[in-house]
Amino acid sequence: MNKGEKRRQRRRYRVRTDRIVILVLIVAIIAVLVTSCALALSGKGEKPQKKSPGQTTSRSEQTSEPDEETTTDNDGEDATKPADEGISNPVDDGYKAETHTHDEIFMGDLILVNAEHEYKFIEGDLDLLTLFDNRNDFYANGDFVTKLDRTALTQLNAMMAEFASASSLDTTNIFAQDGYRTYQEQVDRHSSGKSKTFEAGHCDYHTGRTIDMFRMNDDGTTPYFTAEGDCSWFAENACRFGFVVRYPEGKDEVTGEKARTYTYRYVGVPHASYMYSNGLCLEEYIAELKNHTKDDPLMSAVDGKVSTIYYVPASEEGNTDVPVPKDGEYTVSGNNSDGFIVTVTK
Repeated sequence: MNKGEKRRQRRRYRVRTDRIVILVLIVAIIAVLVTSCALALSGKGEKPQKKSPGQTTSRSEQTSEPDEETTTDNDGEDATKPADEGISNPVDDGYKAETHTHDEIFMGDLILVNAEHEYKFIEGDLDLLTLFDNRNDFYANGDFVTKLDRTALTQLNAMMAEFASASSLDTTNIFAQDGYRTYQEQVDRHSSGKSKTFEAGHCDYHTGRTIDMFRMNDDGTTPYFTAEGDCSWFAENACRFGFVVRYPEGKDEVTGEKARTYTYRYVGVPHASYMYSNGLCLEEYIAELKNHTKDDPLMSAVDGKVSTIYYVPASEEGNTDVPVPKDGEYTVSGNNSDGFIVTVTK
């Protein structure tokens, strides 16, 4: 190899080394630029971290959802206004949204069960107790199996205790019978002719809030109960314990059943009192409530307590956000059809 060829080879070697050095420098510069950009932008699109239960958020931390927005008035000066101004809020001050499931439409003291509205037997609706083991000494029960929902039974006991103190009758001659019935029990009763009018599923006794009353005479006969004569006390006072006559006289066309003065249904004190004062059966009362919203509630006053009652239509599917008071005593019942009834007691 001559000297000229050696020099050319050395030149080619130096050119390749320079190119490698330049490439490394370019890559380093690009890496520095990318890192700087990433650091500069990291705070802008970052989502606020979720706080664990029990943590509080300070005012300075609430940057993602400001309470106010800044606008410019006609003079060019900055002015502030609430960010939600002009937007209607479904729940006003003093109320909160309480979520209720679709099944809860079919649960509660105010569910309406008749030929048009079937009882759904939703789990959790009832807390059944036997009268034999849980009644007081102021009335009788002729079997071991009659059951009522806990609240209805508690109020029945209270009603019978007050009647005993107000009456000279031997109240142990008054019997409470025929409470809660299962679907199959009503199938058997209907097919045997013992309960001709109520088809299984459409029987108010399924609610666990309905009871029949009897009175034993001195001759041993047990005629059906009427709030007359020695028992006229019940006509005006049963409502004070939340009971109404389920099938009152003169309401056959509305209830679809003949009058049954001995069948009592627990609906709750403010509702029973309003129904009694206005001569309404349960069908009429549930229809009346649909005219009363949160902003135009129905009012019922009993023993110094004032209740406001309003209807909330249920969503066609899924859950419903029901407005209820943030503070105070209230209950929510389904109507077994299309909505909820809120009762607020003050």
